[in-house]
Amino acid sequence: MKRKLDKNKIYNFIGRAVVYSTIYFVAVVGSIWAFCQNTIY
Repeated sequence: MKRKLDKNKIYNFIGRAVVYSTIYFVAVVGSIWAFCQNTIY
């Protein structure tokens, strides 16, 4: 039981880390893209 709970916690942590890193990556790329768009035009 305890092992299963820990596994779920680990998966939950990994899932959250992936979501947050994806959001961060998209935000950074979006900022760079917006900056390039402003520079070109």
